[in-house]
Amino acid sequence: MEEQIKQLRGKDVKKYFKNRPKRQHEIIVILENIQYAINVANIFRTAESAGVKEIYLTGISQRPPFGKGLQKVSRGAEHKVHYHFADKTLDILPKVKSEGYHVMAIELTNNNVSLPDLREYLKDKPKICFIAGNEDSGVNKTTLQECDNAVTIPMYGKNPSLNVNVSTGIILFSF
Repeated sequence: MEEQIKQLRGKDVKKYFKNRPKRQHEIIVILENIQYAINVANIFRTAESAGVKEIYLTGISQRPPFGKGLQKVSRGAEHKVHYHFADKTLDILPKVKSEGYHVMAIELTNNNVSLPDLREYLKDKPKICFIAGNEDSGVNKTTLQECDNAVTIPMYGKNPSLNVNVSTGIILFSF
């Protein structure tokens, strides 16, 4: 007879996650010109859950502290994930690259790694930086030129993209 499924709560949740294996990669995320604060707050929550080391906010991206409504969305993750601000992504990419990060845009490009192949592609890359771009225009063209590669999520419907926070979450939990 199979054991009945039981939702974990309290101490059982902590015990479950304490025994999980740690991430094999060091990950940072750059949020480039994210115009909607709710997307930034959602990405902070997702990034914290995915074990992201740092978030860089650039351009018009909303910076913490978040208001009461956005704190509810982020679940306080802005207090758990280190973050920095820079006017332009190009201002921080040299530092990121000098620290050994492999830089990947989350973007549809002519030369990319498809999501199903990402785990294999990253297996020998211990430090990864993902760049998520603006909701309307994506990652800046000048930023793309500085990336090592891009990762693309296959789309099966008529819409060519997902919301930036959804895309970022899919990528962060795919390997």
